[in-house]
Amino acid sequence: MTLPNKISDFEGQWHLKRVIQDAKAGQIVHADGQASLKRSDDGLIYEEEVTLCVPGQVPMKGTRRYQWREAEGAIAIYFEDGRYFHTLKLGLPRVLDHHDCPPDSYDAVYGFSGWPCWNVRWTVSGPRKSYEMNTEYSPR
Repeated sequence: MTLPNKISDFEGQWHLKRVIQDAKAGQIVHADGQASLKRSDDGLIYEEEVTLCVPGQVPMKGTRRYQWREAEGAIAIYFEDGRYFHTLKLGLPRVLDHHDCPPDSYDAVYGFSGWPCWNVRWTVSGPRKSYEMNTEYSPR
């Protein structure tokens, strides 16, 4: 099984499909778009553009941006403003991590068993949040 084992394995363009099952709102949201990971001085810049389809609303555009930095056997992922987000361990078919953002809790499960296609599932809980976000990535 081929697995990503260095940050440069993610460099390039990715198609993404996302499904958000929002228990609090009682709805399922879909997103379709692309992510690009481009080389920077200390790793990669992750930029995503999606079209978000919320039931009963006009489709809308969404964007995200993160900094991916090389770490020992892993990738340290930071928000655009430089705050630490979480760590993605490399060379494993399945990776778990957690991000605590009181009062909310974010749990990630990355899957690489179909590399170069990969996925991440975030389970988010808190006083005002209860959703699962599944994102599938495939090379463009």
